[in-house]
Amino acid sequence: MIVFGAEERDKVEAIKDKLTANTGKEYENAATYHDGKWVLLNINNDKVVRDVEMLLEIKCKRKKRQ
Repeated sequence: MIVFGAEERDKVEAIKDKLTANTGKEYENAATYHDGKWVLLNINNDKVVRDVEMLLEIKCKRKKRQ
C-alpha cells in the first residue's frame, strides 16, 4: 500500500501514462481519505514492480549530493 498526499497525487497524474493499465486503474479506483489516496497494489510481475518503483520515487525525496 502506498498513500499519496495532495502534491504527490499531482505528480502521479503526470506519470500515469507510463504505468501499466492495471496499476493506473487501481490508482483511479483507490479510495481518497482526508490524509491521502490509499493505493493497494498486488505485486505479481516485473511490470508492477517497475510501476511501484516509479511511484515510490514520487514518495521519496532525493538527497542532493554535495
